[in-house]
Amino acid sequence: MRIHALKHLVKAAGALGESRKVVVLGSASLLVSFPELGEAGLLENTYDADLLLEPISKEIAAFLNESLGQGSLFNAEKGYHADILHPTIAASLPPGWEDRLVPMDGFNNVFALDPLDLAAVKVVVGREKDLALVKGLLELKKITEEKLRERLYTMPLGEKEMFRAGRNFVEIIKP
Repeated sequence: MRIHALKHLVKAAGALGESRKVVVLGSASLLVSFPELGEAGLLENTYDADLLLEPISKEIAAFLNESLGQGSLFNAEKGYHADILHPTIAASLPPGWEDRLVPMDGFNNVFALDPLDLAAVKVVVGREKDLALVKGLLELKKITEEKLRERLYTMPLGEKEMFRAGRNFVEIIKP
């Protein structure tokens, strides 16, 4: 995904959802901090943006998924789509994430997840594609191992999640 596509998507979602605030979560959030990642970079094969809109109702979320989601006419025409998230997703984010949101240029109500917050979540989730993304961010020096470790330590994880996150962290910092 490229930054212009992300901007088009958040503009459409914000207008259709009559939202006061749009937060870009997921991998596409990196485009706000590092737009070059969409140009032959880590995000060139990303075709969706995870969006958290405030306020949001079940009805509006369903309408937005139908209008802008995967399989929609919008998706068929543009080649990218929105995944509208439920507010409970915030429980999986590092404490203080809202204070670190990155504003999107050209909008006064659109923000993106801080790259370290995204990387920490990806390490905890631990899917192969997530770990590859975080490893790429480290290799490109977009984030540092030290800062990522610090952010991971702030997350309230259970024993099982903590073990998995630790194992995943060791995996991504291996040369």
